[in-house]
Amino acid sequence: MARLNYDPVLSAKAWEFLCSLSRKRQQVLMRLIQQLADYPHRVGDYQTRDSTSRCLENLRVENYVFTYWSDGAVKELRILDIVEL
Repeated sequence: MARLNYDPVLSAKAWEFLCSLSRKRQQVLMRLIQQLADYPHRVGDYQTRDSTSRCLENLRVENYVFTYWSDGAVKELRILDIVEL
């Protein structure tokens, strides 16, 4: 799988979740987010659709489930939600 130069972009909901964590857990989560952005086209564990019928990937990584889609036009990984298990 080729490594691409995508920037992670968090929704307000994902950003609030990140900010609610301790500094150490924020660092762990940021590492995971960067790993996702390095390979933005990976297929998730399951797919869902948003209100515009866009396919969203849902991937479990460690103790988190990320909901995201890759925006190839601007090389951004749009992270919509992060849930801790």
